[in-house]
Amino acid sequence: MTKQYLFVNENIFTFNSGTEFSAMNRAKLFKRNGVDAKIVTRNFNPSLHQEIEKYGIDDDQVLNMYDYFQNQTGKKTHHEYLRYSSVVDKHDYKINGVDNNSSYIERLGQRIAKVSIFPLTIGEIGNIEYYDNFGNIASQDVFDYRGFKSKEIYMHPAGGIGHELVFDKNGKVVIEITHMNVGDRVLPSMYKLLDYKGKTYRFNTEDDLFAFFLEEISDENTVIINDRPSLTPVIANLNTDATKYQYLHNVHTENASEAGNNSAVLFNNLYPLFDEFFGKFAGIIVPTDKQRKDLEKRYPMGKFYSIFDSAFDLKANIKPVNTHNITYLGRVFRDKNISELLTIIPAVQQQVPDVHLNIMGYFESADYKNELEAIIKQLKIENAVSLLDYKIEAEKDNILYNTRVLVQTSLGEGLSMSLVEGLSYGLPEVAYDVNYGPNEIIENNVNGFLVEPKNITSLANRVIEILNNQDTYDRMHDQAITKSIKFNPDNVFAQWETFFNK
Repeated sequence: MTKQYLFVNENIFTFNSGTEFSAMNRAKLFKRNGVDAKIVTRNFNPSLHQEIEKYGIDDDQVLNMYDYFQNQTGKKTHHEYLRYSSVVDKHDYKINGVDNNSSYIERLGQRIAKVSIFPLTIGEIGNIEYYDNFGNIASQDVFDYRGFKSKEIYMHPAGGIGHELVFDKNGKVVIEITHMNVGDRVLPSMYKLLDYKGKTYRFNTEDDLFAFFLEEISDENTVIINDRPSLTPVIANLNTDATKYQYLHNVHTENASEAGNNSAVLFNNLYPLFDEFFGKFAGIIVPTDKQRKDLEKRYPMGKFYSIFDSAFDLKANIKPVNTHNITYLGRVFRDKNISELLTIIPAVQQQVPDVHLNIMGYFESADYKNELEAIIKQLKIENAVSLLDYKIEAEKDNILYNTRVLVQTSLGEGLSMSLVEGLSYGLPEVAYDVNYGPNEIIENNVNGFLVEPKNITSLANRVIEILNNQDTYDRMHDQAITKSIKFNPDNVFAQWETFFNK
């Protein structure tokens, strides 16, 4: 019997981390090789099918829990345009446009509701907020990207959400969500699944409902690969004959330099896996052989497998560049040590006056972005650094095709999807030599440089060498293209085939 693979995640977001990108990358890889696989997500997300379009993921490659119970798992077939929607009776109500993104609904001069247009659409309904007689939001209709009302939200008189109803596309309520005061917050307290196969089910939490959903869609021919440690307890406790694996995308210890130490402190979110649920998984998958060996030493009774968590085809039309652009690609979070990267720019400018650093990724918070801007101002490098935010597809290509060096200063990685992707553009790379990814991707003085962690003088000098020395750049550019073969889809899928046949 053919196996079905389910890659379990919380969501596909507007701004995704390497974990979501890895799951999407894997889904494409499996489809390319004719293996039945789906990304399975828990969170309610009316934008889900819009988001996956951006990344070239087909609708049948993702299965969301709410979609499943709404019996609406397919692609977009309808556009719910405000101007033509039956939701607003044009005889009794007037649509008063505010701008391209919103309109008010009015009756006899009184404002009844506000309609927000679905992002990145032209005139399609996103949500409708209904006002009470005092102008407070009393309820909200949430529309799915695919053109149907997906949820009604009713507000509590004291503020916060009181009750939610989830609908199928025909307007039938399929899930009720009740909220109650828990301490000083109003939180969901019950999920009621209505008339599902003729029965009504009650669940205390969304994770309980998610577990029920996963049990419904899995059997002995299912392989579940959980990408999110936050969902480890859910997957571990499933009452299913499916085979279960946990994928760890990052280094497992708080201090990456101690990852090979059996007594090193784990990240807090991994203690449930290793202390409580270890025996409920058939194995743990990690991106590198070195991490696999370290975990086997620490947990000799466990089964560990190493499979690269990303695969990239070599980009077309790669050409050497003469710019002095260096780029950081990835999450712009404190744990990525971005502030240290900024500090090398003044030193690099002394040798390469027109050096320019692009920092491309989504930011941990507005406060953190402000902190980085303050450092940039303090170092007087405002004209040498661009904070580019999150880019995908053509916008990202444009930056990377014009980059001479890819840089990274994080102090711990699982593999580093960013460095793997950089090879596919033929980019020489400079990164700290930390556990685990950089030394798997960069061969020192071949396709880039590995630098002692926190040695910013050496980091700056290595960047300068690639920027200023054409022979070094040309050699490393060619070797990056060669190294990319290691991480191409055929070679990464060969690792999966070994896993399939274990």
